[in-house]
Amino acid sequence: MQTGSQNQRKNSRCWILRVVLLACSLGASTTESSFAEMSDPGILRAAKLTAVEGTYHVSPPALQFDEAGTLHLAWFEKRNDAMTLKTVRISDGVKVVGEPVQVNPVGVEPDALHQAPGLATGTDKQVFMSWSSASKNSDAMFAADLQLARSTDGGRTFESPVPVNDDGQAINHSFESLLADRQGQVYLAWLDNRSKEKSGAGARFASSRDSGKSIEANLTIDGMACPCCRPMMALAPDGTLLAAWRKTFEGNVRDIVLAKSTDQGRTFSAPILVRRDGWVFPACPHRGPSVAFDRFGRLYIAWYTEGTDEQPRLLFAVSDDEGKTFSTPMSLDASSTSLPDQLRMAVHQDGAVVAVWEEVTGVRKRTVMRASLDRGRTFGSVQVLSDGAKGETPTVAVHPNGTVALAWSEHAWPHNRLIVQMGRLNRVQGNPPIP
Repeated sequence: MQTGSQNQRKNSRCWILRVVLLACSLGASTTESSFAEMSDPGILRAAKLTAVEGTYHVSPPALQFDEAGTLHLAWFEKRNDAMTLKTVRISDGVKVVGEPVQVNPVGVEPDALHQAPGLATGTDKQVFMSWSSASKNSDAMFAADLQLARSTDGGRTFESPVPVNDDGQAINHSFESLLADRQGQVYLAWLDNRSKEKSGAGARFASSRDSGKSIEANLTIDGMACPCCRPMMALAPDGTLLAAWRKTFEGNVRDIVLAKSTDQGRTFSAPILVRRDGWVFPACPHRGPSVAFDRFGRLYIAWYTEGTDEQPRLLFAVSDDEGKTFSTPMSLDASSTSLPDQLRMAVHQDGAVVAVWEEVTGVRKRTVMRASLDRGRTFGSVQVLSDGAKGETPTVAVHPNGTVALAWSEHAWPHNRLIVQMGRLNRVQGNPPIP
């Protein structure tokens, strides 16, 4: 016979495992029958939406929810040698609202398609976008300036961009991470060649204290950053700002570190090593980390490494002391017939984790998902997202109301597509939040 306390523990564990993707709160046009695809025990996903399709080239997608739960999708596209940054709103997870909006003005075009735009949302219908544009009056290879533009009407229109880097040098300023807080401050971390030491780049940072109208002076977080592994940022519940990136150590060891700021980005701590993987790579892998906090202060971090045995793997760890110590990393990828790549992760405020990545073979790429419903203690099985032979560059976003958005690229010559799939993390009523 079970005691009352045993029943309480059992009910709590059952709630933790019963995180369900339901359609009922995705809007009147999305019904529960839309979630007919059972993808894992207790998990449902909606039908896929082709949000962008054409014979032109598109970049990886960026996703972000605003406060109201509207999804914003952003990408670069190239048509007839003309580059633009586009964005569109997606309503109820099933339809694109209006025509795509061009963010960049003429003369400030994006310079490349290799990464997704920077995308963040703030309060009062503010949406922020960042990108690199070719430096004017410079013939230097890869010379580009970092731009920030904001919308105050929910992404319907955008103001003229403001320059982020303050050096005026004909060097590359790119691979940025963009984040906005609830107090109207906007943070950017990126890579460029200033203040670099023996590596190819320094990790730089700047902030805006007026909701993106102007940018304060740039500062260096680290002079030994890997020059193409995009940094990532996250905000803790107590306001601590965290930046994570791949650092270059002596001997071309390229492992993940993080730094903390307790004064809203005015200063940062020295880099803190997440794990001594010992990955030696005398080039740039183009594989940055993913990082997030839940509302209880737990830090989640996931990253790619090949360690000392040159075996590709995706590692995941948590920290309950803002990065002073970490759990023993677990491997997210489980396939013995494909290689994992291009990891992205999002975390719900109550601690549900959704990780997406590519699985690559000699002839195929596909995008997959794996979720934890117990604050990263365990993960469910790997679920395939994409169709066809070439699905890549997945990303994921989670809204505090439990709505989840997944997006990735699919290529079937001559067409390029951006696919969006929606779902929902929903509490069982009467049960407490995740402890």
